[in-house]
Amino acid sequence: MGYRIKRKEGVAAAVRRIVREQLVGAIAVARDRTIAQDERVHEVRTRLKRSRAALALIRAEVGEAATRDDRRLRDVGRILARPRDLAVQAQTFRALGTRLQPALPPRQLARLDASEQQIRAALHPEEVERDLRETVRALRRLRRELGPWGVGRGRRTVGTGVTKTYRRGLQKLAAARARPSPERFHDWRKQVKALSYELRIIGGAVPELTTTLIPKVEKLGEILGEVHDLDCLKATARRHPHWFGRGADGESARSALEERRAELETEAMTLAARVFAGRARDVRALVETGWEMWRKGHGPQDAAAQAAAPQAAG
Repeated sequence: MGYRIKRKEGVAAAVRRIVREQLVGAIAVARDRTIAQDERVHEVRTRLKRSRAALALIRAEVGEAATRDDRRLRDVGRILARPRDLAVQAQTFRALGTRLQPALPPRQLARLDASEQQIRAALHPEEVERDLRETVRALRRLRRELGPWGVGRGRRTVGTGVTKTYRRGLQKLAAARARPSPERFHDWRKQVKALSYELRIIGGAVPELTTTLIPKVEKLGEILGEVHDLDCLKATARRHPHWFGRGADGESARSALEERRAELETEAMTLAARVFAGRARDVRALVETGWEMWRKGHGPQDAAAQAAAPQAAG
């Protein structure tokens, strides 16, 4: 039925449907051995993140029941954290080698390739399958035991949920600007990804978001994802400096990694200035007004005109 609330659906019912659909899909992917293991791990974790984003829309009003289920979704994702991290590091070594091919000597490229293979060797297929089986069992329990989520005021609940995520994104952006660090960029990335999922869920109600804000938010999430991958690779390089080579070879590889990291950080900050240009209260007005008009059956143009009214008057 799709990752989106439908016009005639109650908010709590829609979120429950979305979460259940994501869990069913995650179970199917985890069990499908025709798909590569790293792709299965990635897809399961992505579906869990989508589920948590949907739940975040109503968590403030629902309270403890939603908070409990969110923790359980988080804990299931942690089962696959190690194979996912190793796969990402291996992929990042490969991407770095491809990107630096014109700049590095063949012996250095061979060293990067060997490092990728060394990381992949730690991904024992039988251990990953065991983790996937454990994940399937946990997902089935969670699907059966999802709590009842009651939501009385759909428009305000959705507006509050999206506004909170947008505001957290602003706060994490400010923290990353003030004192850049891998941890702060990672925290910011998580909020950007959550915002992109939430905007997708309500895209039918506020369609102008689909053509304006959503593409920018998703692009920002991709950039910050690459930043996170490089930060993980830097941490690996500190633990295993010989993987990059010694002397001038190692220094050239590390310098290239830092240069790419700096490029991405600049690109992220430039795009963030457009994504987070508005005030949180204006986002709430846009969402709540668009939602109300959508529920009444008015077209996108009417909703957009009504949503713009409070901003123009301010």
